Amino acid sequence: MLRYKFLLFDLDDTIFDFQMSEQLALSQLFQDLKIPLTPTLRQRYHHFNQQLWQMYERSEITRDELLLARFPLFFKKMGLPLHGQNPGQIYRKALAAGHQLLPGALGMLRDLSKAYRIFAVTNGIAQTQRERLGAAEIAGYFDDVFISEEIGHQKPKKAFFDYVFNHIPKFDAKKTIVIGDSLTSDILGGVNAKVDTVWFNPNFLPNRTKISPVYQISAPDQLKKLLLASE
Repeated sequence: MLRYKFLLFDLDDTIFDFQMSEQLALSQLFQDLKIPLTPTLRQRYHHFNQQLWQMYERSEITRDELLLARFPLFFKKMGLPLHGQNPGQIYRKALAAGHQLLPGALGMLRDLSKAYRIFAVTNGIAQTQRERLGAAEIAGYFDDVFISEEIGHQKPKKAFFDYVFNHIPKFDAKKTIVIGDSLTSDILGGVNAKVDTVWFNPNFLPNRTKISPVYQISAPDQLKKLLLASE
């Protein structure tokens, strides 16, 4: 008998290869702006963007502040010209076109969907995420997609998960597990919501927080073995 019934998947860096999508979108942006994209600029943007999303998770900035201020702030910080262009719009359009999946993600979704009800839970931008799900042809594996922009709350807030739980028919918290790559968003969110969690950690990063996932995996096949072994 299955221990779980409801699987709540993060999308970026859990299903989608967001690092690759980000690199391609950033390359497209700098190409359109005719500014050389050096490895240093790429690394600094990645770090800067991560900081902003973590501030959003902690409710220190709003979604609109993140999206509107992200590139103007970064370009000002780096001393780069914008010339009246809208870098955020260019970037998001390129990002929506990037729907590369992590190795093994498609097979994992295909196999798990035969035994479980699968849902997406993401802090990403609604239009971007829905376009990527469609382009990658994986939307059909999800019973529903829950996006912070549409809900009005973001992970790891309990209010985000309360909304999700209230919109899943015949929901049972004891039969639910959250799977994601972010300790401070996905795993903490699961802890706050009092459901089990799986930390997807393909790079074997050390856990320097007090956030404790129930399980830790480094590849999609490990999740299949973990969940399907309970049949």
